Parts: sequence; structure tokens; C-alpha cells
Amino acid sequence: MATLHMVSTAAALAPCLEVAADDDAILLLGNGVYAAVTALAPSRALLALHADVTARGLGRRLGQAVRQIDEQELVTLAVAHEPIVSWR
Repeated sequence: MATLHMVSTAAALAPCLEVAADDDAILLLGNGVYAAVTALAPSRALLALHADVTARGLGRRLGQAVRQIDEQELVTLAVAHEPIVSWR
């Protein structure tokens, strides 16, 4: 089963990307959504929690490979992935 990486700071994305497998899901939440800004976001597909993106006013500044999800989709991700790894 693929891993769910939950990245809560922008600085934690780089070390996460070093170890994440291609089929792993990477979710940016909290201040981690700052890593989704176009200038910083990698070309790899990333997920970002919509509420955190909106709270920080980043909605129009996200990289093309970033897809926003809601809390219900977060629960679905958590159920579908094992293990879940938190990055700070």
C-alpha cells in the first residue's frame, strides 16, 4: 500500500520528496501549503488542503501540479494509505 505523506511546513517538502515513492500521496496542510506556490512547487503532483490554501490567500498562486482537496477527501486518503507519515 502507498504511503500518505502529510507535510505541515514548507521546509519539510524537500526531505519528503527525497524519500517519497512515485505512487505515494503528498498532502500539504497548515503552513506546508506555502510550498505549493508556483515559484516553489515541484512538477510532481501534490495535494493541498483547500481550507489551509484559502486561509493563507494562496488560491490563485498554486503550481499547476497542485490539486486542492477538502476534509472529506483527506479522510478518504487516510483510509486508503498506510502508513501515514507526518513531516514538520
